[in-house]
Amino acid sequence: MMQYDHTKWMISGRYLLLLLLILGGLAGTYIFIYAGLPLAMLFYMLPVFILVIMVLLSSPISCFFLLYIVSYLVMGVGRYITFPLPVGVILDILILFNFLALALHFIRGNPLGKVHFNSFLFISILWMLYCMLEIVNPMSTFAYWITTVRSIGMHIVLFQLLVFVSLDNLSKLRLFFKIWGILVLLGALKAIGQKYIGLDRFESVWLYTFGAHTHVIYSGIRYFSFFSDAANFGCHMGLAVVVFTILAIYENQAKRRFVYMIVVIFAAYGLMISGTRAAIAVPFAGFAFFIILVKEWKWVIFGISLLIMAFVFFNLTSIGNSNSDIRRMRTAFSFSKDASFNVRLENQKKMRTFMGDHPFGIGLGGSKHANEGDEIHGIATDSSFVFIWVETGIVGLICYILLCLTILGYGTYYVLFRLKDRRIKSIVMAATAGLAGIMVAGYANEVLHQMPTGQTVYILMGVIMLSPYLEKKMSDEIGIV
Repeated sequence: MMQYDHTKWMISGRYLLLLLLILGGLAGTYIFIYAGLPLAMLFYMLPVFILVIMVLLSSPISCFFLLYIVSYLVMGVGRYITFPLPVGVILDILILFNFLALALHFIRGNPLGKVHFNSFLFISILWMLYCMLEIVNPMSTFAYWITTVRSIGMHIVLFQLLVFVSLDNLSKLRLFFKIWGILVLLGALKAIGQKYIGLDRFESVWLYTFGAHTHVIYSGIRYFSFFSDAANFGCHMGLAVVVFTILAIYENQAKRRFVYMIVVIFAAYGLMISGTRAAIAVPFAGFAFFIILVKEWKWVIFGISLLIMAFVFFNLTSIGNSNSDIRRMRTAFSFSKDASFNVRLENQKKMRTFMGDHPFGIGLGGSKHANEGDEIHGIATDSSFVFIWVETGIVGLICYILLCLTILGYGTYYVLFRLKDRRIKSIVMAATAGLAGIMVAGYANEVLHQMPTGQTVYILMGVIMLSPYLEKKMSDEIGIV
């Protein structure tokens, strides 16, 4: 039987590839001469784009991290370029792309993590269904509903599912925290650059138009990095301070602990220069919750001492008042003297006069698109929980608060009674304490559903619920070995 000459095929393949490259180069040159550089660059980048798509479809974990990175950077990039689609739609496309990659990965016979149907996922699905049923609320429209339902209702379920099937081992979990840490550092460094180098042209346009009344204040500029606004940036930095501090405390590897502490230092400074007073509640509440979770007396004593010293520094001394950032953070401890806090209380009082007539809210998107004459017109929600209350009513607010308390309850139960592996337990402890902190900040600022804080919160929820299954999987693998 005649043998097939593989060497001959390889040589022919190389010549064919060379021929395609030459023809492609000539075609690109022709397009450049007659159509201009932008179209020529698009032609040259098309093969790279196709190659990237092929690589991502063969690696679901890469798709997951791409989704998170895009959610982190897209608001900042949007200041420089005009996207052909709304940023929410871009994120939805990437979520669908993730599920496509997972489906192809499974069809090819590759192993995937399992979807663990637990009670918190069930509650999340019920919350999503409630938000979807808000489409029949007569006070809203389909356009307003569709722009809001994804971020507050659907993403909490979809991100949990993606966590279950994508972050199915400890190394992938650690890789997520590594990528998040890098992004936190970039965010903090960008804000530091805004403070000490200055704002670029696009940032200045945004600051002195859309952000002027909230970001240019008596004490100076509230820096916002590449986030949607300073409140989102500051609270996210506070979340990172809590999570990475706890990870550093329980990390055995010196190099990794050092990296975590660098993230904490830069995130803490980013929190300060954001000028977001509510952001300081994140580490205070987060570390207080950590003290509840930890069983080691040395950390309990250390944590309580640290919280007391921080409280005394900010509330009972005037040390550092020459620094405008410290001076503004200090006002967070004087609620009765805080004009903006009192305005929010007045706004909530106005809302109570008409919210009693709307137990299911004014409809998703209603508070952000109020017309003159509407009951909510001219009244800012300024809080994630108030936003939920106004748009989904007291019924929705109760459901959402139960959702938040449930995940904190699960995290506490897992840490105190169920988890044995120190590595998994420390991750769950960090996630639970971080969520407790950011939820407290969510009362004062509307940050729980903004990119990238909302996506980070949903991922941390998924990590908490994944933890017992991950620990069991690790123990089974050790048993097999």
